[in-house]
Amino acid sequence: MNKIRTFVALGTGMILSMLAHAETNQVNVKKVEQDLYQTSDGLYIETRFCAVDTYGDNAVLNYEKYACKNSLRFSSNETCEVQLVFR
Repeated sequence: MNKIRTFVALGTGMILSMLAHAETNQVNVKKVEQDLYQTSDGLYIETRFCAVDTYGDNAVLNYEKYACKNSLRFSSNETCEVQLVFR
């Protein structure tokens, strides 16, 4: 019985720690070139096949360094896949 409790506790802790690392940030972005956006804080966001033209739009950035489903969602509700975020 103690082994089951330990297993459940460890599993729950792992899931909670994974959720805690995902970052969701409100950003203000402008398009620099095809598939490259810059935030007002100086971060660059590299996207994949993103055709949203913006010159100072609020957006939501969901990014985790090694995750597969990173995204940038614009105020127009268009969403683009994020490849990389760098300074």
